[in-house]
Amino acid sequence: MTGRAHLRAAALVTVLSSAVGLLLGLVWWLVTPLARLENRADGVFGVGRQAETAVAADGWFAVCGLVAGVVVALVAAFLVRERLAALVGLAVGGLLGSVVAWRVGAFLGPGPIQDTADGLQVGVRFDGPLDISALGVLLAWSMAAVAAFFAAVAGLDANRPAGSSPPDAPVQ
Repeated sequence: MTGRAHLRAAALVTVLSSAVGLLLGLVWWLVTPLARLENRADGVFGVGRQAETAVAADGWFAVCGLVAGVVVALVAAFLVRERLAALVGLAVGGLLGSVVAWRVGAFLGPGPIQDTADGLQVGVRFDGPLDISALGVLLAWSMAAVAAFFAAVAGLDANRPAGSSPPDAPVQ
C-alpha cells in the first residue's frame, strides 16, 4: 500500500465518523431529559432535580458515543484493509464526530436560558438548553472505537490461516 492509500483510508474513516456525528446528535437530543426551569419575577430558577438532568445529559452522550464508536469500529475492521489508517481515522473521527454530535444536539435543543425566558410571562415553566458539562464524555466515542477495533481485528486475524500475511502487509 502506498502512503496515499493509507491517507485516503484514514480520511475516509474520519469523514464517515464525523458524518455519523450528525445522527448521534439527533439521537442524543431525542433521548436526553432536559432541565425544567421557571421564569419568576426575580429571575430564572430550576424546578426539580437540576443536577440529575445535567448528569443525565452527560451520561446519555457517553452511552450514545460508546455505541457509535463500537459500530463504526466494527464497520472499519471489516471494510478497511489498512489497519493503521483505520485506527487513526477512528481516533480522530470519533473526536470530530463527538464534537459534531454535541453541537447538533445543542442546536436542536432549546435556546439559551435568558433568551427563552425573556419572551415568557412570569410563572411559565420551560425546558433548559441541552449541553454537556463534563467535556471528557467527548472522548467516549474514540476510546470505544479504538478498543472495539482492536478486539475485532484480533478476532479477524485469529481466523487467518497460519503463515499468511496480514491484509495490509506489502507483497514480496
